[in-house]
Amino acid sequence: MKNGYGLATLKHLLRDTFRQACASGICAMMLAVTALCVLLCLSVRVSGDVSLKDNGEPVLFLPSPSPDTLARLPAPGANGRVALELDPERARREGIDTLRGRMTLAFGAVSFPVSRERRDAVHFLELLLAGGIAGTAGILLALVWTAGFVPSFLEPNAASVLLAKPVTRRQLLLGKYFGVLAFVAFQVVLFVALTWLALGVRTNVWDMTYWWCIPLLLLQFAIFYSFSALLAVMSRSTVACVFGSVLFWLLAWGINYGSVMTRALPESHYLASSTRASAKAAYWIFPKPIDGGLILFNALDAQHHFEKPEVFRVLEADKGFSPGLSVLSSLVMTVALLALSARELEGMDY
Repeated sequence: MKNGYGLATLKHLLRDTFRQACASGICAMMLAVTALCVLLCLSVRVSGDVSLKDNGEPVLFLPSPSPDTLARLPAPGANGRVALELDPERARREGIDTLRGRMTLAFGAVSFPVSRERRDAVHFLELLLAGGIAGTAGILLALVWTAGFVPSFLEPNAASVLLAKPVTRRQLLLGKYFGVLAFVAFQVVLFVALTWLALGVRTNVWDMTYWWCIPLLLLQFAIFYSFSALLAVMSRSTVACVFGSVLFWLLAWGINYGSVMTRALPESHYLASSTRASAKAAYWIFPKPIDGGLILFNALDAQHHFEKPEVFRVLEADKGFSPGLSVLSSLVMTVALLALSARELEGMDY
């Protein structure tokens, strides 16, 4: 009987979370962002590009010269390389392609040259979507927009009906937590699927690495939202959850960055052993947004378009770095925060 009530309560909490998101306008805002990004992807057009991969054979190509470069070049024929640059047909007969493709956005309003080939141009745009919109900014916005879900759920007039059911308060809190995760997962999957589909239809490029941002971004959100849930239980204040979750992210980022860069300093061996031990302990205890950023960076093959930040290079050079252990330690803290939230909720009077 309790299991039946538990499943029914979980379903109710899932529906209630989506209803709450729609009533507050949060769902509409997220859908509007997704719609704008999909419209941008539908406006993409790549033309004049050449394939740089031909059955594994060595590829030779010339970059498309800029107008300023062409103005300074000697007359055709004075130099073999110049002649090839100015005569793409001759270069092609010599087995050398000239890159002259262009990508247009906003239905032709914005245009820029394609530095490589079509697949690389689309991959670059996907990295901007994954890192700039769905990445750090997306996680922080999701934390802010969903900060009020748990506090409003814990208000006495809203929770009294559920508290009368034969389910524990721990189950209620976890049900609401996973309800919020389900809502954010729905939005992330919708964003990635629709933008990927729009780019594929417009460019005929179907890059499956783009899908890695779904589990990795959801994991980062789940880790930091557990702290927001704890703040909600302790304060029942949306404002506290908004500012507290953002400050907690900044604190975790600072600890992660400081611990990584400190180990790379040549003077680190001059630090007291207690200081080094404290920094290492803080690294393993707190969430690691920089580690998560490195994992996402590598999963999306972003190194082909962006120079790897110094903190990423230092972290990878550390022999003690393990992506699996980094994620596992962050999940351990997530479980601890949720357990503390449940314990706090069970001791409250309604």
